[in-house]
Amino acid sequence: MGTTNRSRHYKRAIVIAGLLAFAAPAATLASGTLDQQNTLIGSAFGQIGTWDGDGITPTMQAQTFVAGISGTLDQIDLPLRVVGNPAVALTVEIRTTSAGVPTATSIGNASIPQASVQSCACLMSDFSTFSWTPITLTTTTNVLAGTLYAIVLSAPGAAGNIFGIGDQGGSPTRSAYEWAGVGADPYPAGDHFSQPLGWFDNQNDLAFKTYVASYAASVEAPINSDGSSNFKAKGTVPVRFSLMFSGAPTCSLPPATISVTRTSGAQTGPINEDIYTFAADNGSNFRIAGCQYTYNLNSKGLGSGTYLVEIKIGGQTVGSASFELR
Repeated sequence: MGTTNRSRHYKRAIVIAGLLAFAAPAATLASGTLDQQNTLIGSAFGQIGTWDGDGITPTMQAQTFVAGISGTLDQIDLPLRVVGNPAVALTVEIRTTSAGVPTATSIGNASIPQASVQSCACLMSDFSTFSWTPITLTTTTNVLAGTLYAIVLSAPGAAGNIFGIGDQGGSPTRSAYEWAGVGADPYPAGDHFSQPLGWFDNQNDLAFKTYVASYAASVEAPINSDGSSNFKAKGTVPVRFSLMFSGAPTCSLPPATISVTRTSGAQTGPINEDIYTFAADNGSNFRIAGCQYTYNLNSKGLGSGTYLVEIKIGGQTVGSASFELR
């Protein structure tokens, strides 16, 4: 069978008629904040397992999304079911994208035992048997706000095939994991992609929820949080921040950098790190002392004016403070 015919045959698994759109609540275990979501399901789904075009090639499904919060993506919720007996675990990955399409680069993953997924002996036209499944990622998955990522599902080595006779009446004979969506585009920031024959855009969306635990830093003495601090431009300004993760104080401090901007004075704008760095410093990198970030800012070359200092994690600003030099 040629590539064109195989693609046409495979797309039977993607868009199914009979719209039934609803938003089902999910059991939530995440420590993070609900960030991105599409909860409409009922007229399309993607199948994950072994493609019956050759009985060997894995079928994969992906949904892209744009992170709205910078932090750690610790959980996703997906409406799933399993039909037949794939006899392997479901692999869940968060991947990077290129030109809007999922890449092979995984930045987070989880393995879901088949027994943990709702099973059914159901026809393809049945959308009542999907169950929202919370999936905790087993690796640290840092995401940046405004960046496009992909949720990718696969089941390498799955037994059977993804079609069977399940869409032609009678008892289903297919073996596959199935991920529900809707035959429309309710989440315009992302798309539903499928393969085995290279990623192709299905022009619809699969349902999902993402949870991100974010960082927030607070300035500590001697700089006042209200911007009232005033220092002499002749020595050192100690810059110290404490960190909160998902709303709770934490002493698990990831690498962070400082940036300095003059907001009033002789010449406003960003300050090159060479001007405020001491010989003992490591560029713009904060040191970690106890449960705080610390940076001894060399104020001699800065001159009088008002300054904004920002602390950045993964290139994203998570806290800031202002002070005056005289």
